[in-house]
Amino acid sequence: MHDARRADDVVTKTDPVHPDADVRPALAAARQYLLSIQREDGHWCGELEGDTILESEYLLTLFFLGRSDEPRFQKAAEYLRRKQLPEGGWAIYPGGAADVSASVKAYFALKLAGDDPDSLPMVRARQVIRARGGIDACNSFTRIYLAVFGQADWSACPAVPPELVLLPDWFPFNIYRMSSWSRTIVVPLSILWASRPLCPVPPAARIDELRVPSGAPRSLRRSVRERLWRAFFVAVDRGLKTLERSPWKPLRRRALAAAEAWVLTHLENSGGLGAIFPPIVNTIFALRCLGYPPDHPTLLSQSEELAKLEIEDDETLRIQPCFSAVWDTALAILALRESGLPEDHPDILRAAEWLVDREVRTPGDWQRGAPATAPGGWFFEYENEFYPDADDTAEVLAALSAIRFPSEREEKRRRAAVERGRTWQLAMQNSDGGWPAFYRNCDN
Repeated sequence: MHDARRADDVVTKTDPVHPDADVRPALAAARQYLLSIQREDGHWCGELEGDTILESEYLLTLFFLGRSDEPRFQKAAEYLRRKQLPEGGWAIYPGGAADVSASVKAYFALKLAGDDPDSLPMVRARQVIRARGGIDACNSFTRIYLAVFGQADWSACPAVPPELVLLPDWFPFNIYRMSSWSRTIVVPLSILWASRPLCPVPPAARIDELRVPSGAPRSLRRSVRERLWRAFFVAVDRGLKTLERSPWKPLRRRALAAAEAWVLTHLENSGGLGAIFPPIVNTIFALRCLGYPPDHPTLLSQSEELAKLEIEDDETLRIQPCFSAVWDTALAILALRESGLPEDHPDILRAAEWLVDREVRTPGDWQRGAPATAPGGWFFEYENEFYPDADDTAEVLAALSAIRFPSEREEKRRRAAVERGRTWQLAMQNSDGGWPAFYRNCDN
């Protein structure tokens, strides 16, 4: 903890920008609180909130790994119960209506946790889900998860062939024409889709009651543009599934090996694949499909990365999608400087050192869009070397430009990092003048 007098002293002596007497005590208190939650090594990291899809998929993953008897399983289930809307479903943002995919996953997860389907909360959930189209109205990712547990047919899932990984960069649908977040989801998902595992569930946990007769009305309106794209992708999907039914798949073994190698390579210097929840979960499923035993070091490492995202209290457990350490630290530095802390304040300098140490100095996927550019920039999380991004880099450049180190050695490091970051940021600019998040000119 920091001495409260330090923050007050700075407000009194060095803060001519806020003359209002009512503002100054509030500013001092806010600044002191921010300093009090700074980590020992200088950084900040607040909780990154998500919706209940995280807890539902977490429960499904634990069940898939044979870990449903752990106390954390029931704690996460309790969190789901407490987040249920009064009318019965689960929303994907505060104040939102029930989302059918989120609600189906939560309902299924709670049945796996032993909830009575005749209880009032489950009856209400079932009514909401059926009114919104039931299982058939779920999105693609939900259908794939349900298929893994025998609650949906694999034929109802979109085709995600691992041969995608073999497509060259010039091909319109290669994995590097996707956003990086989608890429880290799709590559392990393609292994899952090709393997089509089946994880049996107890008969009492089945969710056949969520199926709606095919003749039931669906209130879903789409624009002409949406209908055209939907027709296109449905045609492509049918074509891929027709090819999949053929016993002759000359590239399948090579494709699975390439997808596995891609995943393993991208686990290096990362807090799990993509350093975010969905790819980490997909990687766990994919590794098991490839025959990795539960105690394999790589599989255990991904389970550990998943566990790091847990926030546990006495009765519940919730999941963060990822960590926001670099982003939070850059914003904290800027806020403290704007509030009057000097550029060489010790706490700000500790945070700046922490940021300089997180500069990306290794190659990543982004180089395919900017091949002549040396590594640089910053990512969002604690570790995600393959995926620096333009928005975090912009914030870090602003933060590091707002401080000065008294040590010539540290000041030289800061200036060099800022220069590399600025060069990287400029190289990432799209040809239309704007900036992408992760990959230059990726605009599909």
